[in-house]
Amino acid sequence: MEFQGKVAIVTGGAQGIGRATALALAREGAAVVIADRDEAATTALVAGINAWGGRALAVIADVSDEADAARIANETVLAFGGIDLLVNNAGIQQPGTIESTTLQLWQEIINVNLTGVFLVSRFVMPELRRRGGGAIVNVASVYGLRAEAGWAAYSASKGGVIALTRAMALDGAADGIRVNCVCPGLIDTSLLRANATLINAQRPDEALRAFARRTPLGRLGTPEEVAGVILCLLSPIAGYVTGAVITADGGIEARL
Repeated sequence: MEFQGKVAIVTGGAQGIGRATALALAREGAAVVIADRDEAATTALVAGINAWGGRALAVIADVSDEADAARIANETVLAFGGIDLLVNNAGIQQPGTIESTTLQLWQEIINVNLTGVFLVSRFVMPELRRRGGGAIVNVASVYGLRAEAGWAAYSASKGGVIALTRAMALDGAADGIRVNCVCPGLIDTSLLRANATLINAQRPDEALRAFARRTPLGRLGTPEEVAGVILCLLSPIAGYVTGAVITADGGIEARL
């Protein structure tokens, strides 16, 4: 299997893109640490992976907390002996323009979406170095590349993830640590469905269909499709790829 003997961490791994990525890694032979704030969903997923013969560990943590970020790395090493792969997927979404976004909301979004990537990577990169290298994929968003009205803090946080990815790639290159970024578009997750409900509480499916019409492919993406891109970037087939920003958005960015 592609990742047999590898140890991977997936933050925000209990649902959506993170869950699909954790399951795909486990099926490909990796030991997977799922770090998430949702204890019930995380422990259920880990139990399911272990039940069918995979290897998984739950770490209930908030990536925006420095002590929790350190604990994610430490518990992974204690359980599996090291770290080879990291997927920084944890993120939150809340709408707001510059004027309507409170400082508290701004800080919450930046802390989870951007500072969380910094903190977890800060503690994981030394462990990758000890293994002789490794791979990191940061999950940003197509709206970190292009603006969307009413999503100021979210767009800023994901644009920051893209810039941080490039800096990390340069910092890790000499040690064989590759760092890349995936920018999903309109993916059918609980977050997108929550946004659809915000837009049209009475008929959220109508809002979802409107989202789908924004893409040249005419449909929403699936978490599994984004997970496939992430696994490709983690794998040896992408061994010469670092500092890249890859869109998985059904063609939205091609319209620019």
